[in-house]
Amino acid sequence: MQSEHIRITNLQSQFDRVEDVLADYLFRVGLTGKNETRFTLLTEEALRLAKSISNDDNSIELWLEGNARVSHICLMLKTQIDANKQEEFLSVSSSGENSADKTFFEELRAYFIKPKKPTWSLAEYEAELMRKRAQDKYSEEAWGNLERSVLANLADDIAVGVKDNHVLMIITKDFTNSIVQISSKKPVKISSQIFLSSDEESLATAYSKVDSVVAELSLKGKDSLRMKLLLEETIGMVEEMVGDFTAMIWVEKYASQCAVKFVGTTKMDADKKYEMLSLSSSGQNALVHGFMGKLKDIIETGMLNYESVMKLNQEYNGITVNYAGIGAYHDVSVATNPTAMSGFMWSMIDYRQALGEERKENEAMQAAWDELEKSIVASIADDVIVGIKSNKVQMTMIYKMKED
Repeated sequence: MQSEHIRITNLQSQFDRVEDVLADYLFRVGLTGKNETRFTLLTEEALRLAKSISNDDNSIELWLEGNARVSHICLMLKTQIDANKQEEFLSVSSSGENSADKTFFEELRAYFIKPKKPTWSLAEYEAELMRKRAQDKYSEEAWGNLERSVLANLADDIAVGVKDNHVLMIITKDFTNSIVQISSKKPVKISSQIFLSSDEESLATAYSKVDSVVAELSLKGKDSLRMKLLLEETIGMVEEMVGDFTAMIWVEKYASQCAVKFVGTTKMDADKKYEMLSLSSSGQNALVHGFMGKLKDIIETGMLNYESVMKLNQEYNGITVNYAGIGAYHDVSVATNPTAMSGFMWSMIDYRQALGEERKENEAMQAAWDELEKSIVASIADDVIVGIKSNKVQMTMIYKMKED
């Protein structure tokens, strides 16, 4: 669903109206308890950002979209701001005010005021800071500011795009249980990162770093071996990708679980992939084997478009199974610019549950279930969440530690 659109010119005088719209949205989509609190705090932080940008001559349009599984806070602003105001915003980071949050907010402010590229995302910003922080003291400071930001910590993604002299920011909160369990906590340890691309040398280097990354986590017993297998299987998936692929992988360790995080971009060979899709949409895709092969296929196809993903089928004993569709929970309600600003999301838990419910009465579902049960990743990971937007992919593998 989509809430009423509010045009904000003076946040202080219009705050009661915003609260009414928020309360109505929360009630209509059924967000309650801690999820209601999280989304309320996230909206308040988004409004804080809006207040720092808007003035009497520059209004911001705000609305809420989504459902109880995935919800979005949407802000739209015209990019034309007078030079004096631009200068005022761009000098905030050196003013000494609000130092705990200024760097991250400044990154967003600068994008609203003077966009330098068509899109910006929180995941890419975080990944880039992680890459730089070991070598650049200013990046280390920016990383600290990012970690302290309520907005950055509560949001599962922040996407900013420019279109027709407007800047649109969509803040996404994913209430999938496995994601909420880690996004609501701070990791006790973050491993170093493995950078890889689709060339053989990079892949070989990535494989060689797995043992050291696992050692950094100080896991006990078989947890260490299982984490090594998850990392190696993820690198192997990249090795099989169609087109040029670059990615970063790292592990976040929490009190009782670990999250393998994967952020990547690709230059997809669209002609080759569409040739594959012409087979998969006919129910005769013999090119996809195994659970990780399906993840690879979902990622590659999702980078083309959502409609193509929903055509992905696999033939089992002459019967087709829509393996992407039955694990998808994509929210298609972001109507302003859905192909650029929203994406496709898929969960292994949803996929497993759908197969489990149908397999006793459906021979093809039983075959897909058997394939899932044989997968190394599916047998180790408690959930795998895949999110795709344009040529970017985020994947999170959740693993609950077994050793005391």
